[in-house]
Order: sequence, then structure tokens, then C-alpha cells
Amino acid sequence: MTPRVPRGLPATRVLRAVRALRGTVPVWVVVGAAVAAGAVLLLAVGADPVVGYREIVLGAVGDRYHLGETVVRAVPVAVVALGVVPALRARVFTIGSEGQLAMGALASTVAVLALGTLPAPLLLAVGALAGVAGGALWALPAALLRGYARVNEILSTLLLNYVAGFGLLWLLRTALREPGTLTTPSSADLPEAGRIPTLLPGTRLHWGVVLVLVAAAGLAWWVRSPRGFALDVYGTHPALAARMGVRPAGAVVSTMLVGGAAAGLAGWVQVAGVQGRLYPSVAGGLGFTGLVVALLGGLRPAGVLGVALIFGALATGAEGLQVGTGVPASLATVVQALLLGGVALSAAASHRRLRRGAGERPG
Repeated sequence: MTPRVPRGLPATRVLRAVRALRGTVPVWVVVGAAVAAGAVLLLAVGADPVVGYREIVLGAVGDRYHLGETVVRAVPVAVVALGVVPALRARVFTIGSEGQLAMGALASTVAVLALGTLPAPLLLAVGALAGVAGGALWALPAALLRGYARVNEILSTLLLNYVAGFGLLWLLRTALREPGTLTTPSSADLPEAGRIPTLLPGTRLHWGVVLVLVAAAGLAWWVRSPRGFALDVYGTHPALAARMGVRPAGAVVSTMLVGGAAAGLAGWVQVAGVQGRLYPSVAGGLGFTGLVVALLGGLRPAGVLGVALIFGALATGAEGLQVGTGVPASLATVVQALLLGGVALSAAASHRRLRRGAGERPG
């Protein structure tokens, strides 16, 4: 149910602003177009599209292990995506999740290694909180610059991604390097008490999946709350949002910090749930993928979870495609790129409709 509009506000304009957020191309249209384009590519390389997609499905969910791998790959993407939804709904386009994830992973690794003698429940809590803090702190400079100095958040967060990546690499080659590693630098292994327990025996699926469900439930509640409604209005009609008590700087800083905290939590999940130690490639494009998943999911919890599973299935199923047909696994990356293109076209069309319906200046 839509929250009640405060007295004195032009309710029709407010409701039109919120509905404009939902005017994107349906997700099934974008996914269907990407699947059709992937079939054309399979034909172009001499493969049967039906066989190709069958191998992708079997590689993604064909047995318990592959199903677990699909969910494992979807978990960090979903956490990042759920975290950036508030910012995107407020029209704050932060793309710093990649660096924030890396800094969250770094902070959690350092904390867990330093306090490795703690009991498992405490050590897991320390790792999670350190990851959240690391990601949020890395988002803070860009948030303050955007909120109080009007510095473009796309530029600042993108540059901070590079600082985070090279800073992490330097630390793993110096202070955090595990003695004896001759090729890829990495930290020491996390103690067993600091690892997220396995949920499904015989797979890598861990209890971190519960975090996704909790985050999705929290976001679903927030979307329907007065605060969520006010930020929706801020994204399309800032003047109306100001009359509802929304401060622009507060909206920007708070939503960017939430996104940074979620990315940092995803970094802890990757280290403590999957890798067991910190590598320079811990982010591995998860931050950027999370942004795409949030957009393709319509900035709604259920949509985000569904699209995250699709991306996880594409990543896992690509290996089955290569084994079953000989087609390079990189075709799945091409399908993901097609999905991204569909998101961009959908967002552009929605933006044009929003400008025509709102009658406000661009941007």
C-alpha cells in the first residue's frame, strides 16, 4: 500500500513520480531478447541453440553440486545489488561497489586474522562487522563529496575503485603476504572458526545465503516505508521531497553508505564463505555486476534475487556449455553484456518518459 502523502502536497504529482520509477521495460522482455541473441550466436558458431542452452541449464542446476555453485555465485551479487537499490531509487548513481567490496574484504580479513583465537560465533560477527565498516568507510568520501560539494558520484566512486584495487594489491604483496606464495599474492588462510559454515554437504554453498534473504526482507520493508517513499519522490521530484522533510545531502550520504556497507559485507562473504583467504581478485567484477542486477531487477527485492540467480546460472552453466558443445564459456559473458545493453536501453526509455511526464529539467 502506498504511504499517505503529507497534507499540503500535490498528491497526484507525488504518485506520478513514484509510478515513473516503474515505467521500465519488463524484465522478461530484456531477458528474452538476450536469450534470442544468444541463440543466434550459437548458430553462428555452428552449435545447436537447443543443445547449447540445455548444457547451460544442466551445468547450472543439473545436480546438487552445480546448483550449489549457482547459488554461491549469486549470493555476493545479490548482496551488492540489494545494497545499491536505495541509492538508485534516489537517483544517486554510485558505481563504487567494486572498491567497497575489496575494502570490506580487506577489513574483515585483517580483523579475523588479528582475533583468530575468538570463538566461532564471535569471530564470524567480527568479520561481518569489519566488512560492513570497511565498505561503508570507503564509500564515505564520495558520499560527502556528492552530498555537500556536488562532486559527481560516478567519477569519484569510479576513481576510488582503482585506489582500492591497487591498494589491496600492494598490501597483499607486502604487509599481508603469506610467506611462501610465489605466484599470486594472498593473505594467510582464515582460521576455521572465521569461516562461514557449509549449508549443503558436498558443495560450497554456505550459510551466507541467509544474509541475502534477510537483506531482501529488510529492503522489501523499507520500500514500503514512509522513508522509502520519500526517497522515491526525491529521485524524481526533489522539491516535493524537500517539503516531505528529505534533506538532499542526507539522502545522498545515507544511501551511498548503505550501498558501501552492503558491498563490504559481500566482500566478507567471499573471503569467509568461498575463498578462505584474501586474493587481489576478490571483487572480480562482482560490484559492477551487482549494479546491473539491481537495474535489471527493477530495483525491487524479488526482481533482484531472480536476476542474481540468472547471472549465477549463466556463470556456472557456461562451463557446462563448453564441455557439452565445445563453444567457449565466454559466450555466457556475451549474454550478460546483452542483458546490460537491454538494461541501458530500458533505463534510457524510462528516463525520457519521466522527463516528459514530470515536466522538470534534465538530470
